[in-house]
Amino acid sequence: MPSYATFTAEAFIEDDFFRQSIQSPTAETDAFWQEFLRNHPEQKQAIHSARAFLTALDQTQTRPSAEQGERMWQVIQQQTQPEAYPVQISVSHRRNYVWWAAAVILVCVSLGGLWYSRTQTPTSEQLSNNRSTERSAWIHRINTTQQLMTVQLNDGSTVMLSPQSQIRYPRRFASEKREVYLTGEGFFKVAKNPNQPFYVFAKNLITKVVGTSFRITAPPQNQNVQVTVRSGKVAVYALHSSDHPLFLTANQQVYFDTSSQQLTKSVVRAPMLLKSPEGTQSFVFEETPIAQVFHTLETSYGVTITYNTDLLNHCRLTAPLGNEPFFKKLDLICQTLGATYEVWGNQIIITAKGC
Repeated sequence: MPSYATFTAEAFIEDDFFRQSIQSPTAETDAFWQEFLRNHPEQKQAIHSARAFLTALDQTQTRPSAEQGERMWQVIQQQTQPEAYPVQISVSHRRNYVWWAAAVILVCVSLGGLWYSRTQTPTSEQLSNNRSTERSAWIHRINTTQQLMTVQLNDGSTVMLSPQSQIRYPRRFASEKREVYLTGEGFFKVAKNPNQPFYVFAKNLITKVVGTSFRITAPPQNQNVQVTVRSGKVAVYALHSSDHPLFLTANQQVYFDTSSQQLTKSVVRAPMLLKSPEGTQSFVFEETPIAQVFHTLETSYGVTITYNTDLLNHCRLTAPLGNEPFFKKLDLICQTLGATYEVWGNQIIITAKGC
C-alpha cells in the first residue's frame, strides 16, 4: 500500500502535497509533517533531502552553474540506490549531465510529471501511469472551518472531522484492511465488515475495529491521545506493542501518553444510555433490592459496578428516577443509601456501611 512511510526522496519531490507544503507552507501542513516525522523518524533523511532539493530549485531564477547543478544532484544521490539504476557516464560529460538531469527534474516537477531516471528505467508512459496512480491513491483532508466536516469513506464509513483537524485515507481501501491517519479530533462511524478490520493511526496509537462508533482526540500540541467508544468494541494498542491490546466497549475510554507509552482505561465522563430497561417506568424503583438497581444501571449503561454484597444484601431503594444523567442517578442512589462511589479505572466502586 503506497504511503509516505515508504517514500524515497524522489517520491517526495514528485508528490503534490509535499511540494505544496514546501513551496506554500501553512500551520496545518507543518503540523502534518511534524506528526509524520514523530511517527516515522526513519524518513527524516529522505524528507530533508527532498526539501533541500525543492528549495534549491525555487531559489534558482536562472540556469544554475554546473557546480550548482552538481550540488543539487548530490542531494538526491544521497537517497538513491545505484544498484537499482546502474549508469556509466564519462568524466568529460559529467558536468553537463548534472545540469541536464536537474533541469529535467525541474520541468517534470512543475508539470506534475514523472521522474526521468538516468538509464535502465521503465518507459515514460509506464512511469507516468504509476506515479499518477500513487498520487491519487491517498486523499488528505484538512478542516480549516469552524464547523464539523463530514468525510465519507468509500466503504460507507463516515468521519466527523473537528475544526483544525486533518485526516489521510486511501481513495479505495485494500481488500484485507482499512487504514486512516488522524491528527486532531474525529468521530468515526465505521461500516461493519469482519473480513476487513478498520485501523486508525493517531500519533503512536492504533485503534482497531470491525464496526462501531468512537471518537479519537489527538491534538498536535498535546502528547496524549484519547479514544472514547460510543458503541461496539475496539482494540487499542501502542504502535510497538500490538501483542498487548486494550479492549474498550461502549462508554469506556482510554488515555495514551505518547512519552511514557502508557494506556489508562476509564469510564467516560457522561455515560450514554445504551439500552432502556424493561417496563414503562424504566428507572422508577419502589422497594427494589439494591442488587437489582445496580444491575439495571450496569446493563443500561454498559458499566461495571462493584460493591460489598454482604453489606448491602438487605438494602432496598425507593426512588422515582428518570432521564437524569448516569452519574446524577448514582449520586441520588448513594445519598439514599448513605454511600459513596469512586470511579476506578473502568469500574465504579461503591462504599457503604450497610442498611
